[in-house]
Amino acid sequence: MNQSDHPVNRVTIQGGAGAVEAYLRERGMTDGLPVVPPTPGRVADAVAASGLPGHHVVGRIPPLNAPATVEKIATNAVMAGCAPEVMPVLIAAIDAFCDPQMNAHGIQTTTNPVGPMLVVNGPVRNRLGFNYGAGCFGPGSRTNATVGRAMRLALVNIGGAVPGEVDKAPLGWPGKATSLCVAENEEASPWPPYHTEAGFRAGDDVVTVLAVNGMWPITDMHHEPDQVLHHVTHGLATSGPCGGHDAPNPFNTVLVMSPVIAEMVAGLMPTKQELREHLFAEARVPLDFYPPYRHQATREVLEEMGVTIHNDRIPIVPAPDYFVILVAGGSGGLQSAGLSCMLGMATSRPIHDRSNRI
Repeated sequence: MNQSDHPVNRVTIQGGAGAVEAYLRERGMTDGLPVVPPTPGRVADAVAASGLPGHHVVGRIPPLNAPATVEKIATNAVMAGCAPEVMPVLIAAIDAFCDPQMNAHGIQTTTNPVGPMLVVNGPVRNRLGFNYGAGCFGPGSRTNATVGRAMRLALVNIGGAVPGEVDKAPLGWPGKATSLCVAENEEASPWPPYHTEAGFRAGDDVVTVLAVNGMWPITDMHHEPDQVLHHVTHGLATSGPCGGHDAPNPFNTVLVMSPVIAEMVAGLMPTKQELREHLFAEARVPLDFYPPYRHQATREVLEEMGVTIHNDRIPIVPAPDYFVILVAGGSGGLQSAGLSCMLGMATSRPIHDRSNRI
């Protein structure tokens, strides 16, 4: 792969798959795991599945601002183990990541462990085999795992975000290793799917990219809806989303609920907007959460935002619409999760099937 305006470099390597992997690893072009050799035939199949010419530029990935051509994306997809049919999803995700509101340069170079998370909506979830049920954030799904991995490889090999060199995160986090990739469990959700809130139709295929830097579980042992809502609300507020800031985190906070939890919460909050407004009012932390030397600055920033402090309790986001609410996972337990975002805002793109292969 080439990080210039030229096509993908083609190199002949003797010795089989092991030699190919060694060649790529020595040049910092892998994620540490074994890769599939990106042979011309495999790359050509992936390009064909995109329905676009190989030289088509999807976007320019910072910090190198190198052109992410379809051929380069296909090369990374092959290395990640992707089936050719997922190429339209990757192309849409990279297009979203290059949107200015995603702040890709900051995400690629910051010391914060932030990285992209992909959320897939629409019928394509089933056609391509995305896991949105039990264990959807975990192992087991080739589609989830390889699409997320291809995204990470592209950010390194095209954008140049080599860990420890350009990517300055001292620690990173597991969700950044291959990029999180999940789909929404639309069939089990009591609310309309997330992408309809971004202006798409329910039947559209859409990928949303969020800049996520952490995830924490919210395990509920209650069985009354009001108790569950209380637990979800305060579980969302008590881990991480505000850390290090003088005011509410100015980026998204994500709440992912399993279908069982979502059904119970929806009995009290029939719409997502009602739930967002409830979370904004109640998912708050004491002002003492912040160090004493930041109290005044926090008050001043909140006043500038027009945000009211109730009983010295600080909202974790500036406004209700900063909450992203998703339903995913299986029905085997009372589980939710919070994910904090940093540096970029949720960005969605349609997934175009130009090849009629998905």
